[in-house]
Amino acid sequence: MKNFSFTASSLFSLFFVFSLLAALFYTGNNYWLFSISFISLGITFAITLKQRYSRSLAIPVNGIFISSVLLLSWFAISILPSQVQYLTLYNFFWVGSFLIVFLIFSFSDNKDKIWHSIWPSILLLVLIWACYGLVQYYYLHVPANASFLNRNSLAALVNLALIPAVGYFLLNEAERPFTLLNNKVLSLILIILFLTIFIITSRGASLSLLLGLTILIILLRKHISKAKLYTLVTIIFIAFIISVLSQYFFPNLPASFSERMVSIQDTKTAGHPRYIIWESLLPLFKSMPWYGLGLGSLWMFWPPLRPASDTSAGFFAHNDYMQITLEAGYPGIALLITLFIFILVFFIRSLKTKLSTLQRVELVSLFAALITFAAHSLFTYNFYILPLLIITGLYLARFNQLVSLSSSDKKTLPALKTHFSPVLYSISTLGIMTLLVGYFLTVSFSSYYNSEAKKEMQKNQYQKASRLFLKAQKLAPLMDNPFFSYADLLRRGADRLIYAKKSQQADTLLNLAYTNLDIAEKLNPLRPQTHHIRGLIYERKQPELAKKEYRKALKLDPRFLFSRVRLARLLHKEKHLKQALEVLYAGVDYNYPVNNIMLEYMEFFAQLSKEAKAGDFARQLEENIKLFKQSLTRPPS
Repeated sequence: MKNFSFTASSLFSLFFVFSLLAALFYTGNNYWLFSISFISLGITFAITLKQRYSRSLAIPVNGIFISSVLLLSWFAISILPSQVQYLTLYNFFWVGSFLIVFLIFSFSDNKDKIWHSIWPSILLLVLIWACYGLVQYYYLHVPANASFLNRNSLAALVNLALIPAVGYFLLNEAERPFTLLNNKVLSLILIILFLTIFIITSRGASLSLLLGLTILIILLRKHISKAKLYTLVTIIFIAFIISVLSQYFFPNLPASFSERMVSIQDTKTAGHPRYIIWESLLPLFKSMPWYGLGLGSLWMFWPPLRPASDTSAGFFAHNDYMQITLEAGYPGIALLITLFIFILVFFIRSLKTKLSTLQRVELVSLFAALITFAAHSLFTYNFYILPLLIITGLYLARFNQLVSLSSSDKKTLPALKTHFSPVLYSISTLGIMTLLVGYFLTVSFSSYYNSEAKKEMQKNQYQKASRLFLKAQKLAPLMDNPFFSYADLLRRGADRLIYAKKSQQADTLLNLAYTNLDIAEKLNPLRPQTHHIRGLIYERKQPELAKKEYRKALKLDPRFLFSRVRLARLLHKEKHLKQALEVLYAGVDYNYPVNNIMLEYMEFFAQLSKEAKAGDFARQLEENIKLFKQSLTRPPS
């Protein structure tokens, strides 16, 4: 039994770290990385179930545990009323990952051993990502994002490792559970991590880190030596000096830490982009149902309200509590706040109990790290970054373990063998794992087939594309993308048949296209693409219906240039120059990505402006087109 325990703990730690590693490369598009991360977590869950079969376990059924279970349960319940169920189901795993990790760790054996093997691995991975960011900043002269899309996410990751690292550093070497992390090694690591925070220049991350460090130092001041504290201050000062002096020795570096932090003095300027976002989201609170819009679906509902001056990618509110309220409803945010309250209550209660120096340092460090994460989430989207959630879930579980050391509210769960025979247990475990693995694999394969089908469609390999689209639909029948994409393929095929004067075969394909578009719209009524493709089909014989569909697409998303250009072209073809220009003018203030459809929009806009005798505006557009073409052909840095 001891041998199994050792093996189980080691395997648990190994697959947990592997899950985190895959998550660090996941940016929201690559389903395979998400699947690998969650399948690895699923294996840790299976290991935990194996332990629970032959052993009983005493777990603290306290406010933290109960509110976590209720919050995860509400996330699951909210899938049912969601207008886009597949998206909410996917985000149940994504946003709920910190609660899933919390529960897996809470039910596992040998928590101390698992923690002492996983946390150094987390520190090592964060150190590597910090060095990656430093290379980007000093060598490539670009913002330090590492593998993330936003530097704030790297800053949040560094903060999660930095605060516990500071806590362990403040301990004497003999009291640390990690023999390799001596004073010299930890000092070097801290310099690198603090330097990374300084060069990232994230105001929200810096202020939340300051809050966490303040809590840490105030609550541990009686338990650490002043010499250690002075050494920590020296380390921070060294990192800051390096960040400042590097501005003089390395040319063309992004904005310095001091420049960014000074801007906080003008709160209107510092928070202006976020104020624009938050103000535009207020009407959604009035129109949303009490149970929310559905996890992960804010970006589908937001476009009609999103202001033209918003330069964000349009996926996140940059305030997790606003976004969770909108997506998970009032029960979701109420349960999350309840969890926060219980964390605070149990933390204060635990500080009054007798703890060893190591336990107190770990407890305070984890609380400070969780506070830092929560405070930073007021200004960014930490609750939607998978690796941050995995680490936070582990921290929360370890924190709950420490606050429950002297607790009397523990409940002993009997071994599962008292309820399940070996055969029934094996079948149940295999069934659960098959469902989990099957879900993630089918979603990943469907996304892959759909992506490959689009590539084949662009190469005019219609038969091959058709087979791939059908595979994608069968694997993920709740996802709308394979259906409207397949409808577009059928439309293109029908156009070829019409050109070849095979109208009967063309009508068959178009009827099938309509069927696929109806399915896509039922699965996701918020996609402008569905209406756009239907409009393309209507253009040939029913232009009025086509215009109606294009306007529906633009109502769903005013930034959807494909429908804006097609609607303007259709109006221009019907000799309605003024109306065509009005359609184009309505999209002029929005920010668009640099791509070919944007170029088409600008060129057509310039052409119609000339026809309308607006020569000055047309010339201005033509000058912008020249610059735009240069940026379109310029290779990315």
